[in-house]
Amino acid sequence: MGLGITSFSRFIAQMNDRTRTDDAEGLARWAVQDLSQTLGFDAAWYGWAQLSAEGVQIYANATVNLPDGFYKHWQTMADQDLLAATMIESPGGTAIYDRRQARQTDGMVDLSDTFGLSKILTAMHGRPGRVTSFYLSSYRVAAARNWSQEERDYLQCAVDHLSGAMKLTTTEPGRPNPSGAVTILVNENGIGILGLSALQDQLGQIWPNWQGDHLPEQLRRLINLPGQHILPDRDLVVLVDQPPRFQGMGLRRLTLRRLTRMDMLTAREREVARALSDGKSHKEVARLLGLAPATVRNQTQSIYTKLGVDNRANLAAMVNQFAP
Repeated sequence: MGLGITSFSRFIAQMNDRTRTDDAEGLARWAVQDLSQTLGFDAAWYGWAQLSAEGVQIYANATVNLPDGFYKHWQTMADQDLLAATMIESPGGTAIYDRRQARQTDGMVDLSDTFGLSKILTAMHGRPGRVTSFYLSSYRVAAARNWSQEERDYLQCAVDHLSGAMKLTTTEPGRPNPSGAVTILVNENGIGILGLSALQDQLGQIWPNWQGDHLPEQLRRLINLPGQHILPDRDLVVLVDQPPRFQGMGLRRLTLRRLTRMDMLTAREREVARALSDGKSHKEVARLLGLAPATVRNQTQSIYTKLGVDNRANLAAMVNQFAP
C-alpha cells in the first residue's frame, strides 16, 4: 500500500475504532502487523523503554516474527546498540541501521547476522518528564531495500499516535471503569507504563510524597498478588489483574478506587444485601442462597450495622449507589 495522507488516515481511523475493543497489548500488536504491511518490514520488536546517557533500559517488550530468545540476545549487546546510541545523541527522531554501513560494532554485527536483520528502523515516542516511552523497531531481512525518509516519517507519526491511543485502552475491553476508578498498567517491578498520570491526578494525594514513575511501595507489594485488596489505612480498594495477553510483556493491570461501605461486607453479606434490595423476603433470600432463615436475619443485622442503615429502602439506595 502506498504511503500518504489517505493511508495514514486509514491507519488512524482503524486504530481509533480498536480502542473500543482492544486492550493496550492487542492494539499495539494490531498496529505493528498493519504497519508491517504498509511499510514493508518482516519482523518487529516493541515495548516501553528509557533512554539516557547511560544507555537503554527496557521495561516491557514483545516481538513479532522473531525467535523467543531475541530479547535475551539483545541484552548481551545492549551497550553496543547503535540505534539506541543514535537516539540518545539525537532525540526526537528515528534511527536506522544497515548491515553494510561503515559504522559498526561487534554487538550489532552479531545481532544482525544471528537473526538475519539487514535493515532496521526504530522510532520512539518521547514523553518529557517520564521514564518510560513507547518504541518500535522494525526489521527488514535478506537483500532488503533502504528505508526512505517518507517511511521514517510515517513510522514516527504512527508510533506517536499509537502511544496516545494506548492510554485509552488500560481497562479490560467491554468493561468500563466504575465511577471514580483509575486503571493503570505497570511492569513486574512497579514501573508505570500507562495511566500513571491519571492515577497521580485523581488519587496522588493519598501518597503526598510520591513522585516519579515507580509506584508507591504499598502498591508495589501487591502487583504480583492477583485479586482484590482493601487498604483501609488509605481508604482504597485495589484490584490486581494479570491478563494472559500481557504476561509475555510482564505487565500487570491495577484498578484503584475509593473504599465504600459496601467493601466492608463479606462476599456472602453482599449477596444477601443485593437480594434484600431487590425486594426479596428473608425466606426467599434463604431459599435462593441455600441458607437458614435465621442466618439471613443475623446477616441482615450485620449488614445494617456495617452500612449504617436501618431499613430496606436505605439499603437498596446504598447497594445501587456503591455495588460494582
